[in-house]
Amino acid sequence: MNKKLLFLSLGLGLFLTSCQTDSVSEELQTETAAVNEGSKKGLTNKIHEPVFVVGIHEPVFLTEGFADCMSFPLYEGSKDLNVAKDDVLSFSGHTHLENLRVGGELNICGEVETEKNVVVRRNGEMTVVGAAMIGSVEEPKDLVINYGGHFNMKGWLLVTGDLILNTGATLDFVDEELNYLTVLGEIRTAEYSFLRGEYTVYNDEDHDHEEHEH
Repeated sequence: MNKKLLFLSLGLGLFLTSCQTDSVSEELQTETAAVNEGSKKGLTNKIHEPVFVVGIHEPVFLTEGFADCMSFPLYEGSKDLNVAKDDVLSFSGHTHLENLRVGGELNICGEVETEKNVVVRRNGEMTVVGAAMIGSVEEPKDLVINYGGHFNMKGWLLVTGDLILNTGATLDFVDEELNYLTVLGEIRTAEYSFLRGEYTVYNDEDHDHEEHEH
């Protein structure tokens, strides 16, 4: 195990310790509107948020707190999880997947690891309370959020490849405590994409810890 992988594994473990279908052929989508911001230090907060983005997603358990999280069942399905447009799925514990595509609503309380790229499709929504790790140091993979897609995060989000926010995409850190973002690749954003909430950028290479509030 190399030094960086050891660091990420230990960091993820410490964080977790502190916290108590239709088949789609869609592959990684990096819309032509997406541009390379060339930095993993953070995203520029857009001043004006268009009407079509406001209020699309507001999950019930986000507005009411996370008291029911641990009542979610363990995921015991296939390594390939495709959440269809009208599906609402909720899981707890440790979820280990190979492929993940979210077109409906997916809620995970605990930790989720994916071996390949994660795509939040048009108007899809993914919420994680705990930790999410996408790819590995040896095989970096991307998190792609497409038009109207939302990724809600309370905890630690670790992307070993690129974080790609296409037009109309939102990455939202909810609550005000214990939010961390680590992106080992690049952050790529398009017009009218949004990164919101309070979080700390954690970069092990230069031990750079930056607090952000949007």
